[in-house]
Amino acid sequence: MPFVEHADGRGGDNEVPPELAEHGLRRYTARIAAAVGAGAEAAWCEWADAPSAYIALDQRLPNHPDRDAALIWTAERGWAVAMETGCGEDLLITASLSGDVLAAPETVATWLRAVLTGTSSDARRDPSAAVSTDVIRRLADWAGREPSLDGS
Repeated sequence: MPFVEHADGRGGDNEVPPELAEHGLRRYTARIAAAVGAGAEAAWCEWADAPSAYIALDQRLPNHPDRDAALIWTAERGWAVAMETGCGEDLLITASLSGDVLAAPETVATWLRAVLTGTSSDARRDPSAAVSTDVIRRLADWAGREPSLDGS
């Protein structure tokens, strides 16, 4: 499970159950996939050691038309566009969405269109050491929204 760091350094009675946050992550990922025009079969997410999501894209990056592209998310860094290396190596991040790590689906879709047309700048985000309590609570809020990738 990801480490939850409280701003005041203490644990709390109002901690979010990891299962609820994980369910919210599935729903949030499904909404992002739909907003960018990818089907549920193109999206994957997990809570495990570090919350993350991956959405395979049908489109290619303008400067790398021979490489598969993906939209990836981590709780520490938010959304980024990456390209496959083809050699089983890590993905190469080509652009990162600045601002909220849990950006609205419409915001992610608009930014992705700009990246895919070559009109977006590459904004980098400094990684943090822990997933904030706020991100976990906000993911839990997604659990009450529309259907997720697994239909729950």
